[in-house]
Amino acid sequence: MMNDKLKMQGFTLMELMIIVTIVAILAVIAYPSYDTFTRRSRMEQAKASIMSTARDMERLYTQQRSFIGAPKPADTEFFTINFATNSPTANSYEIVAKPNSRNNSEPKAIYYSSIAGTFSRCDKASMDNCEQF
Repeated sequence: MMNDKLKMQGFTLMELMIIVTIVAILAVIAYPSYDTFTRRSRMEQAKASIMSTARDMERLYTQQRSFIGAPKPADTEFFTINFATNSPTANSYEIVAKPNSRNNSEPKAIYYSSIAGTFSRCDKASMDNCEQF
């Protein structure tokens, strides 16, 4: 009767360490996928903001026959969006979305050209090594 009361219940230290190890392995596997997903969604959010600005720019062009005097594009939470150097001109514009440093460590910036109508990902510091996406 005394032995029944002394029986221990719960987990052993070894069982607990196995569970912690399994959870750590799952976290190591899942985090890179999560990070890739969040980076991709932030890039798509910036791309959508650029497209909205492009629609506004085309509307302005139909009214004024020029892109000059267009308002600055709106920033997103993770990207600072602005016109490229020497833009907009009377017939074209270029928009650049650079990651802001406080919320976004993305190494690439987004570049949009109204002439080509394409998006490119470029190195954010030098705007070199661009690839279309």
